[in-house]
Amino acid sequence: MFEENVQEWKQKLLKEGRREGKQEGRQEGFQRATVVTRKMLLQQMRLRFGRLPSTVRQRVEAMSSMRELQALGRKVVLAETLQDLGLG
Repeated sequence: MFEENVQEWKQKLLKEGRREGKQEGRQEGFQRATVVTRKMLLQQMRLRFGRLPSTVRQRVEAMSSMRELQALGRKVVLAETLQDLGLG
């Protein structure tokens, strides 16, 4: 009986550990993707508009929402000036 309980607890702990590991992996992947996206957007903005003011760089670096970064990416393609991005 005791050994059966130990095995059951062990299985529950392993299952919980796997679930937490998957969740942490997804979070790390998302964080890496946002870092890469930010760097790419800053590079595109520099190529398109020249040297970026520090306030603009800081605003982009502070973005943590992938939705917000994607919206900025669309603006970079369509904007004629840096001011058109609304990051001033």
